[in-house]
Amino acid sequence: MSAFLGPIHFRMYQKIQSQEALTKAIAELAAEKGWLSKDEAAAHVKEESRPLEEIIDLSNIHAWLLGQIEDAESRYADLVTKILAADAARMDDVKKAAFAFGSENAVAESRPGALFSAMDQIRLDGMPCDGACVVTDSSDENFTWELRLDVHRAFWKEVGGDPAHYYTLRNELFAGFLSKSNQRIVTEDGRTYHFAAK
Repeated sequence: MSAFLGPIHFRMYQKIQSQEALTKAIAELAAEKGWLSKDEAAAHVKEESRPLEEIIDLSNIHAWLLGQIEDAESRYADLVTKILAADAARMDDVKKAAFAFGSENAVAESRPGALFSAMDQIRLDGMPCDGACVVTDSSDENFTWELRLDVHRAFWKEVGGDPAHYYTLRNELFAGFLSKSNQRIVTEDGRTYHFAAK
């Protein structure tokens, strides 16, 4: 692969870092609540503040990014699964943490297209070539998108977790993200989504 970094690579790195920040927030909650020891919680956290161009393998950009995504997804799934294994009622607090994280990234925007673009900065759905999330209508009157591929399920299954927990927390994350806007996300089937006025 060419040793060339383009905007899409920096965008993917930002998405990975957003996922890592959410994992850190939930890990800190787990340690604070005593659900996991500090060391157990910290084992799920990976912090990286160096610029992408300093750490990426330029000889294999795609594989490096994919490896980072898989690592981030695996640790997140394992963390939440371990937290809930002892007491499913902990989900209420984990949901609040996801909502709070979304709120920290909220934008005061009401145009659906701009909202989706901003939301896309914190949403990690595999590599772009996976085509997991596709915009099907980009008009302000009817902005819709579709999840065509579940790129998260395998990570949760691998650690003995429930993939539905991923989407429960994702919904809370997005609800927090939209807290400064006049829009909400609506879905009837968990596959096709659109914005609607609150």
